[in-house]
Amino acid sequence: MASIKMSAIGALTVATLIGSGCAVRHSAGRRTIATYPLWDGMGPPSTDPQFPKFQCAGTLTISNVDVTFTAGTSPGCASSMHQRTAGTLSYSELREIRVTARPELLIFSTDAEPPRLRVTDWIGGPDFHRAVTDLENAYQRWRVQKERASKLP
Repeated sequence: MASIKMSAIGALTVATLIGSGCAVRHSAGRRTIATYPLWDGMGPPSTDPQFPKFQCAGTLTISNVDVTFTAGTSPGCASSMHQRTAGTLSYSELREIRVTARPELLIFSTDAEPPRLRVTDWIGGPDFHRAVTDLENAYQRWRVQKERASKLP
């Protein structure tokens, strides 16, 4: 009887730790590093009178294995122009990260020439620059881990 109570207490403790996020993770799964509210870089600039009609605000999510732009509910997000630059690009498919003077973050895949993802804040503010830095750092860490893994026996 005491053994059953101890097993139940142990199971409850483990479940509580896992549920609260206190358990040690032993897998190298996807971890979100940062999220940023940004706009899809397609369409007219924010100073254009038609911007409210065509703008597409969304979320850039940077993880340890990929980068995603999820279009929001802004009026222009339903247009095909914006659908082409929303989605997820795994780091194994990433070819180039480029920042333009617009300011715009262009993320190219290995198999396509127009940028696969393109986002902006229209002003080049601190959060935009943090997003660029976070993405570059996450991609670099992923490359180092990939290289180390390839050298293992």
